[in-house]
Amino acid sequence: MAVKRTRDEAGDEDLDYVPAPQLPGRRQCGSVCTSSCALNPFTRQPFSSRYQQLLQSRQRLPVYEKRHLIQETVRTHPVTLLVGETGSGKTTQVPHFLAEMQDMFPGVVACTQPRRIAAISVATRVAEEMDVHLGAQVGYHVRFDSRQCDATRVLYMTDGMLLREAFADPDLNKYSVVVVDEAHERTIDTDVVLGLLKQLLNRRRTTFRLVVMSATLDVAKIQSYLPGAPLVHVSGRMYDVEVLYMPKPVPDYVEATVSCVRQLHEREPAGDILCFLTGEAEIERAVTALHHAFGSSAAAVAAPAAETPPPPPPLAPPAPTLEATAAPASTDAAARPTDVVVLPLYGSLSLRDQQKVFAAYPAGTRKVVVSTNIAETSVTIDGVVYVVDCGYQKQSLYNSEARVDYLLPAVISKASAEQRKGRAGRTRPGKCVRLFTMADYASFPDQTHPEILRTNIVNTVLLLLTLGVENPCDFPFVDPPSDQGMSDAFYQLLYFGAVDDSLALTDFGRRMAALPVDACLARMLLMAPKHQCAADAAVVAAMLEAGNAFSRPPSRLAEARAAHARFEDADGDHVALFRLFHAYYRHQQNGARFCYENYLRHQTLQVAVQVYNQLRGLLGQLKVPVQSTYVAERDYVDTVALRKAVLEGFFTQVAYLTPVAAGAPRAGMDPTSRVYRTVRDALSVTLHRQSVVAAAAQRLRALPTWIVFDRLEVQGDAGTFIRTASAVEVGWLLEVSEFFTDLGEVPDGEIAQALRRAQDSKK
Repeated sequence: MAVKRTRDEAGDEDLDYVPAPQLPGRRQCGSVCTSSCALNPFTRQPFSSRYQQLLQSRQRLPVYEKRHLIQETVRTHPVTLLVGETGSGKTTQVPHFLAEMQDMFPGVVACTQPRRIAAISVATRVAEEMDVHLGAQVGYHVRFDSRQCDATRVLYMTDGMLLREAFADPDLNKYSVVVVDEAHERTIDTDVVLGLLKQLLNRRRTTFRLVVMSATLDVAKIQSYLPGAPLVHVSGRMYDVEVLYMPKPVPDYVEATVSCVRQLHEREPAGDILCFLTGEAEIERAVTALHHAFGSSAAAVAAPAAETPPPPPPLAPPAPTLEATAAPASTDAAARPTDVVVLPLYGSLSLRDQQKVFAAYPAGTRKVVVSTNIAETSVTIDGVVYVVDCGYQKQSLYNSEARVDYLLPAVISKASAEQRKGRAGRTRPGKCVRLFTMADYASFPDQTHPEILRTNIVNTVLLLLTLGVENPCDFPFVDPPSDQGMSDAFYQLLYFGAVDDSLALTDFGRRMAALPVDACLARMLLMAPKHQCAADAAVVAAMLEAGNAFSRPPSRLAEARAAHARFEDADGDHVALFRLFHAYYRHQQNGARFCYENYLRHQTLQVAVQVYNQLRGLLGQLKVPVQSTYVAERDYVDTVALRKAVLEGFFTQVAYLTPVAAGAPRAGMDPTSRVYRTVRDALSVTLHRQSVVAAAAQRLRALPTWIVFDRLEVQGDAGTFIRTASAVEVGWLLEVSEFFTDLGEVPDGEIAQALRRAQDSKK
């Protein structure tokens, strides 16, 4: 099957950006009073004293000086580009400015964010500034949480939620303006939102406005994508930031971060510290080490609820120290705080724990926040004077040749490095310690590589087809995905039955798209009734969506493994996840204690319950029989039915155990060292040591011949491995898809022979 790209600049010739037809009810910009009126125009109630205090702060923001210019530009142009430097106030103020223009923009002003924490925290702030209740005139909409009503004028939401709304209303008629914030991050959802809104401009020329905002926007590219759109530039409220580089590369940037924070605290005057690391594991490792370094005053505040802090890892060697590049230390000991609060910040953290980073702490206390790139632009933490930047971020990558998804630390862009530096200069002169050399920085890319060019796009293609895009190859992407990536996506959808031979969306594909999960999980859920276990499959889908629920503190590995063993099942990880979910579900009233005692992540399991309830509700709406084989009294589940359901969704992700080479020693061989080969691509992979299948193999001294897995992972030089797998029978493969009977699609001769033997035995 060949997928051809048929557009050059599809739709661009139909767009006329300047000048725009005027919206009805034209009147002077800023017609809603914000300072001197006795009544709040949004509530018709008197302004509070708190409003007047916040108004003074707002008026000092750089973006406030451009208020009338922004309002007039948006009024007279369908599209406006706004580049606002760090600290300019664009995220909180621009939607507020536009909401003031009620006669011109009578509908909702939406502001999209790439992350839920940003949508919630910014909405909370803007509600306070507008002197309204959160959920009334200002609201937010994120997965599993929505606070809005018919009176809502400003709505902060994730990009993904706007896309879900487009399912029901492709013209987004409730919105007068959509502000796409943080456009520089170039997530898949952001790029798809931009493409949909670009098309929408042709259909709602007089009633809709688009504003694209960023701190580090690739202006030339976006202006080419949205020709004729005027550019408004807002300077930031920045103080000087001294940048310190390492004299040579650090061997371990987590250890170097801990060492650097200790030195900053001991040497520098008051001011909070913001550290950037790549993910949860690194952050918790650093937080734990800092707890030990600073003593009980730090550990008491933010110790993880589900695990006992381990002893600190060895600190970084002398090389990455501030003496190499920094100015002399402060001699004013009285100005240096004595207490320290250490706080993690990452996406899977509970909302309550995330909000701790915004809290004010007593005088004499220094706040240290260890964060992913979520704190780069999405949220602003007041009081930060010092930044420690590891120079990396986690990126999802897709190898189209090997068809492998993996998540690896990748160097950040120069634009991201500048954003991180800018966090140190919002309130006074600051310092940014970069844990890389100046030569390393020079080699960084200028901008972040768009996610759509480096990830599997099967879910994106399914989404576009569902939204009525007849040929996703013609969709106006900012950066079109590769032809190979598009072909891979259509092949998988064709195998799934989501598209027909003409690549048109089928009814089954439309039902798949109605489920807000990965395409493999959606197919698993819709095929599970064939095995009378849709409710059981929903549990597995919820656990895979929620993320890793197991906590493995380094100093308590033996205890954690013993606790996790109670959930293991020889049939595989998917069954183990099912058992874990129900064990937690039974103890939900005391969930935090249950997780603490069993080394589990409470927040992850709470999310899993939310996803499960959502999926059950959606399956009911789709008239899918939601049956279960689970018997709580005996803790019984039909593992055959459950694994067959998993296979229905992940049949393209099956691996075969390669035989031991002739003459190779068998006595004493570790079974987990055996190599599997994937059926689809003949890739050599091994089981991760944390897989339940690997643990069972250690006891049983044997591995299953065939396994189904949810994804492959690549870890540095350790090769490609499988973390979540379950045993399946070869006969099931022949039943689930013609993929296993059409042996021309199987590249490995040995695997093809095994499948052929299985076919012959069934005759």
